[in-house]
Amino acid sequence: MAKKTVKDFKKMKTEDLKTELIANRKLLFESNFKHKMGQLKESHTLKEARKNIARIKTEINTKNGS
Repeated sequence: MAKKTVKDFKKMKTEDLKTELIANRKLLFESNFKHKMGQLKESHTLKEARKNIARIKTEINTKNGS
């Protein structure tokens, strides 16, 4: 999966952002589960997923606010 930047999120429509948010939440859930079981090799994915969720939520709020 290619790393998405803030610019990528700004270009997306609200519906696309919501689907991306669901996908990132699912990724975070699965990564947390694997981390607890000791099967996660790249622990940095936890931090990336949390930050992407925050970026997406921020962009959704700014689009809904204007």
